[in-house]
Amino acid sequence: MKETQKKPKEKQLLDHDTVSRSNVLIESKSSTSLFERKLLNIAIAKAYVEDGELIAKVSTKDVKNYLHITGNSIYSRLKEVSKETLGHVVSIEDDEKENFIMFNVVNKCEYRDGVFTTRFTKEMKPHIYNLKKDYTRMSLNVLCSFKSLFTTRVYEILRTQYYRFDREQCDQLIVPRPPKNPYTIAELKFTLNVVDANASKAVKRLVEQGRFEEALAEIKDAPFEDWRNFRRKVLEVAKKELEESEYSEICFDYEPVKSGKGGKVTGIRFFVKKNPKCIHHSDLQRMPSGEEEGEEIAPNVLAAKKTPVNEKLILEVADIFGNEPITIQEIKVLLQVSDNQPDVIRKAFKLSQEQAYINNLVGWLRKCIEEKWYENEKVSKFKGKTLEEAQMTLDLYQEYIEEREKVKKE
Repeated sequence: MKETQKKPKEKQLLDHDTVSRSNVLIESKSSTSLFERKLLNIAIAKAYVEDGELIAKVSTKDVKNYLHITGNSIYSRLKEVSKETLGHVVSIEDDEKENFIMFNVVNKCEYRDGVFTTRFTKEMKPHIYNLKKDYTRMSLNVLCSFKSLFTTRVYEILRTQYYRFDREQCDQLIVPRPPKNPYTIAELKFTLNVVDANASKAVKRLVEQGRFEEALAEIKDAPFEDWRNFRRKVLEVAKKELEESEYSEICFDYEPVKSGKGGKVTGIRFFVKKNPKCIHHSDLQRMPSGEEEGEEIAPNVLAAKKTPVNEKLILEVADIFGNEPITIQEIKVLLQVSDNQPDVIRKAFKLSQEQAYINNLVGWLRKCIEEKWYENEKVSKFKGKTLEEAQMTLDLYQEYIEEREKVKKE
């Protein structure tokens, strides 16, 4: 997304198919319907800056396509969801410092001549636009595929940990990551939108203070109060949908944490794995030899090439991407497949900018370089669905280089 003073062309809007959110926003407590959340995700994916304001303009045709809606009822649905969105308040807490911030998500929703316009608040902008660190990128198609709000929220929260698969070289992640305590049932209910964090002033205040048990007690007739109902209608629903999804990169199991003499379930610990049914993993490859035929593995892509990476070229390649988020790991992969030729990467990236739809940019660039698409007039499309987060940012890498140079001089 690039800042501009002019309205982007329709083709530019359709290029955005990823949703970037800060991790604190993903983990924040709020209350939304499934339709509202999907519509907000579409708006975030389409957002651009106009006259200093972050806005998104989405045609009803695009809304219907993303949400698989048929018929002519979209007007009344947008009207109702606009009322919900304008009252949508996000609460972000820092329990260690005992700080919090609450803000509205949007300033204005407007529907005119078949176009739905969303204007985000200035407080929302740093959590969804031009992010540099501590954020997660997700596929809009994946987020729009879920049938349950609980599935969506579980996916978003667990998806923030996806980068750990490569970093820890493991097949299973424990969430929250030890030594952090498991999620309490009360906190999880607010986080997953099972109960409304803005149900009353008393509830708001208690949630802001991180007193989730007391906040939950303030809500009369709260849904799924019984552990068995919560497990069956929330956790099991999300677990089943993610396991059966061809789009979700992850699936999970969980472990109830009990306490007290009666062994009451008070917390949850998640165990996250890559979903074997997902047909869109960008990091799954079929190895031609050295493994059982047909076995899918997640290889170390850096070790798969004999060409060593010339680290002096990393920052030069980073400049090619401008504001496009990319990790050091991804730059190294591109350097290896290109035999350390930044000019080849530049040609591939330039070609990618001419495409109307690319979901997994790095996967597309790898394929482009390997098959030398930039030498052909007609370009094949490689539409991978899985997205890797830019967890180690270029500014952090620049700091690392500077610190290393200081040490050398000393």
